Amino acid sequence: MLKRKSPRMFGFDYTSARIYFVTINCHKYQHLLGEIVKNGDSNQIRLSEIGIIAAEKVNELSFHHAGVEVLDYVVMPNHIHVLISLLEQVKTSTLSTIVGSYKSGVSRVARQSFPGLELWQVSFSDHVIRDENDLLTHSEYIRMNVQRWRKDKYFTKG
Repeated sequence: MLKRKSPRMFGFDYTSARIYFVTINCHKYQHLLGEIVKNGDSNQIRLSEIGIIAAEKVNELSFHHAGVEVLDYVVMPNHIHVLISLLEQVKTSTLSTIVGSYKSGVSRVARQSFPGLELWQVSFSDHVIRDENDLLTHSEYIRMNVQRWRKDKYFTKG
């Protein structure tokens, strides 16, 4: 049996007070969270029932995890991007714990309407924000993700 390589940086303290850009993908990149629709010259996301749950749970993250703040996010048809700030060293939760509890919370509520649903890929990807410019770049990426949907690497998947 092959051992899966961890996407986390070896030796990095994921409880440290930093800002993280997190991407969570739907299982097999399925378009379960909504669809992108044209609205005049621009696009907008029309969230599905599951997408609405996913957005609500992102907004609740700071209530469930002390010292965690969501700076920005976007729910796309088959993935979510979130800028998460750990405001202080959070010894009780790692980034993986926070994302894991988010994914299980969304899945638990979604399965009430969609029993047996496999919603998420096993892991998630992250990027540790290095400086103010890096933060601005990732904030802009989140803000423009819906508009760039047809160029998104996840567009053709699912």
